[in-house]
Amino acid sequence: MESNMIHEKIGGEKREFLLRISSSFLFIPIAILLFYVSSRVFAFICWGTYSIIVYEIFFQKNKKKVPLKILAASICALGIYSFVFCRECYGLYGYVFLICITCSTDIGAYSFGKIFRGPKLCPQISPQKTWAGFWGGIFLANVVFLCLKKVFFSFSPAGFYLQELIDNWGVVQIIILASIGGDLIESSFKRKIGVKDMSEWFPGHGGVLDRLDSLILASIVFAAMYLII
Repeated sequence: MESNMIHEKIGGEKREFLLRISSSFLFIPIAILLFYVSSRVFAFICWGTYSIIVYEIFFQKNKKKVPLKILAASICALGIYSFVFCRECYGLYGYVFLICITCSTDIGAYSFGKIFRGPKLCPQISPQKTWAGFWGGIFLANVVFLCLKKVFFSFSPAGFYLQELIDNWGVVQIIILASIGGDLIESSFKRKIGVKDMSEWFPGHGGVLDRLDSLILASIVFAAMYLII
């Protein structure tokens, strides 16, 4: 019986892994659409998405922790504003850079963590995250960044401000770490309010905030870098 339970657990994890990877392709047409829309439509869609995040934050079974929820909603608002700001200031290539870095970090962390497992990264915050996932996210994000720089940006040069940043390897690592940090912060928030996923909008992915947690903090850091430059 114990052997059957182990096989069922492994089979469930494989199904979850395949579901998460396959459903990731659903976000590709959305990302492409947002690349082509006007700035006004882009901002409208982003703030519409924020309204869904607010709904996810405040309409949980746990009606307590209101100050924490207000703080989370405020940080998300800053993140959405920063994301719109980055598209305006860095141009469309800044949007491509942010999306590619945050998505590859998330995919690398999840895939490497599931495949290699190993020691936990922050078990008190998120029992599922491992050091293998941490380094896997950094590795895949750097591979994607190098491909962007050598292929995409070589044919279509980035704007001055974006070029200043992508020429600095250390800056790119900060964006990658911000992506990982956003995921950890959201995991800590979910742990404090007692939920596994913010909602069940996306199969294998959870809610909107579950998908955008990395992008929110990365956008804030990316926008701050523009102001520093």
